[in-house]
Amino acid sequence: MTTDSATASRSRSREAFKQLTLLSTRELLRNIKTVIALMFMFFFFLILMAGIDFVINGGRPAPVASVADGPRSAQVVDALQERGITVRADSSATAEITVDGDRAQIVLPAKDKPAWKELVAAVHSTGVPSAKIVVTDASGAPETDILRINLATVLVTGFMAIAFMGTSVPLVTLRQRGTLRLLGTTPVKRLSFIVAQSPIRFALGIGEALVVVLVAASQGYVESFNVLRLFVTLILGLAMLFAFAYLLASRSAHPDVITQVTGFLPVIVILTSGTVLPIDIFPDVVRYITYAFPSTWFMQAIGADIAGTDPFVPVYWLWLMMAGVGVAAALLAARLFKWDQGDL
Repeated sequence: MTTDSATASRSRSREAFKQLTLLSTRELLRNIKTVIALMFMFFFFLILMAGIDFVINGGRPAPVASVADGPRSAQVVDALQERGITVRADSSATAEITVDGDRAQIVLPAKDKPAWKELVAAVHSTGVPSAKIVVTDASGAPETDILRINLATVLVTGFMAIAFMGTSVPLVTLRQRGTLRLLGTTPVKRLSFIVAQSPIRFALGIGEALVVVLVAASQGYVESFNVLRLFVTLILGLAMLFAFAYLLASRSAHPDVITQVTGFLPVIVILTSGTVLPIDIFPDVVRYITYAFPSTWFMQAIGADIAGTDPFVPVYWLWLMMAGVGVAAALLAARLFKWDQGDL
C-alpha cells in the first residue's frame, strides 16, 4: 500500500468514526426521557444519601469544644475559633478533642450530641488526615458521615446505569432489529463501531463525576492534592465499566435478558464493594474473592480519596489493574462482537 493510499484509508476511517459518533449521539439525545432515565439512578441515590445524612447528623446544636493539652492544642484552638466554635476548658464542653501526633479523637459526651463535622474540618485543617480523625459518643460508638461513606456507591451505581442500561441494552436491541446486520455490510470495523458509542455516554459519566467531586470538595472529603487523583480514578473506572458493557453486549441477542442482568449487576457490586457492608466482616475466603472483582478495585480507589479508607493495595496499583482489565475486555469485546444475531 502506498503512502497516499494509507493516508486516504486513515482519513476514511476517521470520517466513518466521526459519523458513527454523531449518529450514536443523536440516537441517544433524540429522546430526552432516555437521558433522564440514565441519570435518575445517580441523582436519586445522591439525594437519598444526603437526606439520610441530614436526618441523622443535621439539626444538632452547635458544639462547645474542649481541647486536651498537647503539642497541637493551641493550633487546634485557633482553628476552632476561626470557624466560630466556642472553646471552653470546663465541664460545659459538649465535645472533647484529643490530638496525638497525626491522629485525633473527638468524643461527644453530652446526651444531646452536637454537630461534629465542623470539628473534624477544624482538626483536619491543622494537618491531621481526615481518615485518622475518629468521632465517637460517650459509649465509644462511632459517629458516621452517611453521605461520605456512600458517595462511591452512588457514583458507581450511576456509572453502571450509563454503561450497561445505556449501552449494552441499546446495542443488543440494534442487533435484534437487524440494524447491526446492515452496518456489517459496510467497511466499518467492529472496534470503531464499539468505541463510537462511547463519547456521549462518557460525557454523561463525566458529568456525574464532576457532581461527586464538587460535593466531596465542598464537604471537605478530599485532600486538595487528591482531587486530581480522584478524577483519574473516576475516568479509568468509567472506561473499564464501558469495556465490560461492550463485552456483555458483544454476542447477546435478547434485550430482555440483558436488561435483567444489568439490573442485577449493581446489587452484586454494592454488596461486594466494602462500602455498604465492610469487607472486614466477611470470612477471609470471601474477602479475598471480593478483592478479585474489578468493581471492588474501583470502589476501593474511590473510597481512598473520598471516605479516607485504606485500599487493600495502593491506589496506583488499582489504576494499573483497572486499565489492564479494561483494555483486555475492550479488545475481547471487539473480537467476539457479532453484527447479526443469526451468527450467534
